[in-house]
Amino acid sequence: MSPYPMDRAAAVGPMRLVLTTFPDRATAVRLGHGALKRRLAACVQFLEIESAYHWKGRIERSPECLTVFKTAPKRVGALFRYLAEAHPYDVPEIIELDVPRVHAPYLRYLASTVDREAPPPPLGGGRARLTRRGSRRAPGARRPGRTPGPRRPRSRHTGRRS
Repeated sequence: MSPYPMDRAAAVGPMRLVLTTFPDRATAVRLGHGALKRRLAACVQFLEIESAYHWKGRIERSPECLTVFKTAPKRVGALFRYLAEAHPYDVPEIIELDVPRVHAPYLRYLASTVDREAPPPPLGGGRARLTRRGSRRAPGARRPGRTPGPRRPRSRHTGRRS
């Protein structure tokens, strides 16, 4: 049993980056294009790197291709499954990063690419509105009214509140 929690993170951003490494560029490109064809990602980037890591009691070094998938939150699970099934490593590193802010035109492109039937994402940073207790408001629920502030005294000359 791992001491690290496997619970889903409380991510709130409108976009996710999924990172993984492959042993060579050809494998990365093949699986990256497979994710694009399945509309699991809108964009894939390939970066050739050198990695050093512990493996079977030794420190290893090898060239790898770091691959960055840009996707929507609702596609992350399917992308994880696809990568885990097709990955050549015994223990693949597949990591999700929450992106809290995205330029609005890019976010519209991302949403229209990976989910054509989805409504356009909200503008204004894409963060979900939370209630005072930290949970999302139910669809159609009313916002609470404003709490009135302290009463201001009336003006002696006009009779209006100042």
